[in-house]
Amino acid sequence: MPRYTLRQHDNGVFYIHWTENSEDPVTGKITRRSKRASTSQTEDVAAQIFLGEWLKGEAVDATGAAPIYTFGELWDVYEKKQLTRNGVVPQPSTGNNLKAHLGALTLPEFAITNDAGFTPVEVYIALRREGKIGKCPAAPATVRDEISMARSCLNWCAHPKQKLIDPGAIPAFDIPEGSPPRDIWLRAEQIKALVDAMGELVAAGEAPKVMLTFLWLALETAARQGAILQLTRNRVDFQTGNIDYRKPGRRITKKRRAIVPMSAALRPILVDACKGLVGEDLICGGFPRQSYDYYLKKAATRAAVPIEHVSPHVLRHTAASHMLRNGTPIWIVARILADTVATVERVYAHHIPSDLSAGVEQIYSAAVLAGLAKETEPEPAE
Repeated sequence: MPRYTLRQHDNGVFYIHWTENSEDPVTGKITRRSKRASTSQTEDVAAQIFLGEWLKGEAVDATGAAPIYTFGELWDVYEKKQLTRNGVVPQPSTGNNLKAHLGALTLPEFAITNDAGFTPVEVYIALRREGKIGKCPAAPATVRDEISMARSCLNWCAHPKQKLIDPGAIPAFDIPEGSPPRDIWLRAEQIKALVDAMGELVAAGEAPKVMLTFLWLALETAARQGAILQLTRNRVDFQTGNIDYRKPGRRITKKRRAIVPMSAALRPILVDACKGLVGEDLICGGFPRQSYDYYLKKAATRAAVPIEHVSPHVLRHTAASHMLRNGTPIWIVARILADTVATVERVYAHHIPSDLSAGVEQIYSAAVLAGLAKETEPEPAE
C-alpha cells in the first residue's frame, strides 16, 4: 500500500503525494512513479480531513481487496464531495432518515430479507410512509425522492472517478411511485380576483409593491420562482421586448430557463418596476422565498380563492394551462416553459384535447353512419 503524505506548495494549497510501482508491459521492469493530487485546501486541518475522505476512495488494504464501507460512510462522502461542492443542499432530514435505517448496512446486506420477505429498502419505504422514520408520515413523492437520492449516492460512489465501490456491487432496488399529479390551476375569474386583491394590499401598504410585480411575471411568463427572483434589470430589454431568465454563470440543471417575450399587459408593469434600477439590480428580489408564498396566500384570502390553490408553482401551472387551452401550439408552450415537448404533453395533455377531436369524430360518423347509409341506400331500378 502506498504511503500518502501532505505537502503545502508555494501557492499555499496542500497536495497529497505518494509513489506507485508500475510494471513495463514489454520489459517487465518495475519502476516507481511519483503522483500527487490537490486537496484544494490551504488550512492544515482541512487538508487532513480531506485526506481522510480521499483515502476512502484511493486506499486498499494489504490483501489488495477494496475496503468495505457502510451506506452511511458512502453517504457522508457523497454529501460532502458531490452535493455540497456542487451547491446542492438536500434537506438535512434526507440523510438523517436514510442513515437511521440503512446507514449501518454494507452493500451485500441490502439484499437480505427479513422474516416477512422484505428487503431493507422496502422496509424503509413502508416505515417512512407510516411516519415511523422521520418526524411525520412522508408523502409518496418524498419517499421516492429519498430512495432516488440513495441510488444516486451509490451510482456516484461507483463512478470510475471515485472508485469507492465496484459498480457490480450496487444493490438492486426499485424506486417507488411518486404522488399522483395535482391538476390545480386558476380560472380566469380567479386570476383577476387575485391580481386585484394583491393590488389592493399594495395600495393599503399591507404588501410590498414587488409582490404585485412577482405575481404579474409569474402569470405572464410562466417562469419558476427562482428564475423570477434572480431576474435583474439588465436582462429586461424593452427595445426587443424580451425577458432573459438565463442568469450568467448559473450551473446548468434540468430546470432550464428561457427568453420570454413580454406581453402587452406585462410591459407597463415592468416599466414601472424598473424605474430607478440599473445593471444587476434585482427586479423582484430582497425578500425570503417564503415571503412570496405568504403574500400570495394573503391575497388569495382577500380574493376568496382557496389558499391551497395558490402558490408560485401553481401560477406557472396556470399560465401553461391557459396557453394550451387557448390553442397555443405545444412546441411554443414548451419553449416558454423551457421544458421539452414530451414533458409538456405528459403534464398538460388533458388541456389540449382539440387535436383528438378529429379522430373521435371518425369513430361514429365516418364508420357507423357510413355503414348505415349503405344499408338504407335504395337499390337501383331495373
